[in-house]
Formats: sequence, C-alpha cells, structure tokens
Amino acid sequence: MKPSHKHLSSQVLRLYRINAGSCNGCDVELAVTASVSRFDVGSLGCSYTENPADAHIVLITGPLTVRVREKVLRCYAEVPEPKIIILVGVCPISGGVFRDSYAVSGPVDRYLPVDVNVPGCPPRPQAVLAGITEAADLWRARQGIAVASPTAVTSACQGQGANGTTGVRGRMRFTAAACVGCRMCEHVCAGGAIRFQEEETGLRFTLWHNTCAFCGMCSHYCPTKALTATDEWQMAHRQEEKYRLVEQGIIPLVPCTGCGVPMLPVAAELLRIVYRGVSRETERLKTLCTECRQKQSIGGLRR
Repeated sequence: MKPSHKHLSSQVLRLYRINAGSCNGCDVELAVTASVSRFDVGSLGCSYTENPADAHIVLITGPLTVRVREKVLRCYAEVPEPKIIILVGVCPISGGVFRDSYAVSGPVDRYLPVDVNVPGCPPRPQAVLAGITEAADLWRARQGIAVASPTAVTSACQGQGANGTTGVRGRMRFTAAACVGCRMCEHVCAGGAIRFQEEETGLRFTLWHNTCAFCGMCSHYCPTKALTATDEWQMAHRQEEKYRLVEQGIIPLVPCTGCGVPMLPVAAELLRIVYRGVSRETERLKTLCTECRQKQSIGGLRR
C-alpha cells in the first residue's frame, strides 16, 4: 500500500553523506549539523543515516577524485529512488581549487543528476541547512506534498544566525568604476573563478561563485579595492541556477582626449594612490592614454 501524503509530510528524511575525496573541511561543517543543537538537522525534520538503503537525500563532499569515483557511484546506486543530491562546497560543484588536477574526475554532475548546490570553502552550517531544506522541499514536492513557503524556509535556516552576520567572509562584490583592468585578481584566484573578456564596448569581468573559495586573495591584491568581500554567505541554490550564480561588470572604454583611441578609464582611486590626492592636473590625466600621458610629461619637462 502506498503511504498517504499525511504520512509522507511528517516522515523524517534521512541524510546519507558520501566523501568524494574532500579535505574534510566541508565534512567538519556537516558534523556541526549533527552534533550542535542550534544547527541540528532534526529541526528540519531530517536525520543522518549510515545505511544508504535507508536514505532519501545524499550529501556529497569533495571534488570526486579518480581514485574514489567508482566507489561513490556504487554508494549512490544503493540509495533507493526517489532521491535528492546535494553538493556541499565548491569542490563537488566545480572542482574548486582542484579543478585542473590530474587526480580529479569531477565535477560530480558529470556522472550524477545533481539537485542542490551549496557553494563555499567550506560553507557555513547555516548555508548547509538551507541546502538541506531546499532538498527536503524538492523530495516532498516530487511526492506531491505541499511544502513550506520560502519565507518559512528562510526563517528556519537563518534563525541560527542571520545572513548579515558581521565579520563573516562571503560572496565577492565587484565595482566596475574602481577597476583598472590589471587582472591581478584573475592571476591570484586559486579556483579559477575570475575571467576577463575583451569586448567592443569594454572589458567584461565575470566571477563564478560556484568555484570561488571565499579566500579573499583577489580583494587583498586588488590595488583599488574594486573587489570586496561581503557577508552574504547563504548561496544554496538549485542545479539549474549553477551557471547563473555570477558577479559581473563591464569597464567601458572611453576615447582618449589626446588622440581619440579607445582606452580603459583611469579609476579615481588609482590616482589617489599614485599621487596621494586628486588635483586638476591629475584629473586631466584620467582622460589620456598611456602614450599621450608620456608625451605630455616629456613636454612638461622640456618647458
């Protein structure tokens, strides 16, 4: 006999964790959701199980290494249908800082039908709870069961600690007006999350949050602080949003007032750093390309 909807809606959903070669950073955060009462998954109507045959939701950590790939696939196959997959941390989602390693076979969605992603390196326990809530809603929805409203879900997960908690490093924010196009951020990004693309109208900046480690190296080395870390750590999302979770901006080209050649504008913050202030003379330099600035500097010396 098929269980009634009332029975399914009150059913405890069991979570089964699979380590796909992680550094254990995300596993520590998962342990918090099982051992610390204020982050306990029990408040979401869930519990952990060590038996894949009893599970409803699968949580995967790690970049899916070549060595453990087949074991991970076997463990997943032992979980009965219907089942939901949550990827915890950027490693299983994109490979993270290990994405170009010869030892990595992932990302996980190359082999398995992923449902929910929880980016971070590692994600906070509250973010993991938000991902589990999303997964539980998906599981129940596929059974035709009404789920809690988004507001209720948000309150349930953030009641453990608001998304605006200070002193917590979260997603990066880009300010195009402050960018000088030096691409230092792209160079130091360990996860390869940052890309610059030259276009007719300017230089396009893109940061993909699903491989960003929240390390803050880009912000640290950015001379004008065009990149800054926010405290927006809650980014759990469904798989269809995976490639839309980006931070973008365009630094528009402007014509040089000396020769008319298109150039990247000089950020006011850069002038303040180089000249220790902004004057009428330095303001004029903002509209000149490199060659025109050199010519005017030489001419000034001759005078």
